[in-house]
Amino acid sequence: MKSNKPKGKTPSLIGSTLGKPRKGLVERESHCKRCDAVISKGIECYEIPQLGGSFSSYKRYCDTCFRSILVQTQADLDAILRTVS
Repeated sequence: MKSNKPKGKTPSLIGSTLGKPRKGLVERESHCKRCDAVISKGIECYEIPQLGGSFSSYKRYCDTCFRSILVQTQADLDAILRTVS
């Protein structure tokens, strides 16, 4: 039985291994990388590329998890600005 509880610490978009996120249309049933929720065919989701090789693979996230990633990214940016000021 799968749990819809997010796994681990909320990731941030600040990092050298992540590319530019994009909004994509799911072509076949998929699962959110973070909470394992089902993302049905035809639904829009958010894809974050995992760079590092000659090909990039995209990890899919549901709307709720992607919003939490954006909140974490903003918190990281705020922390950086506080240290610079």
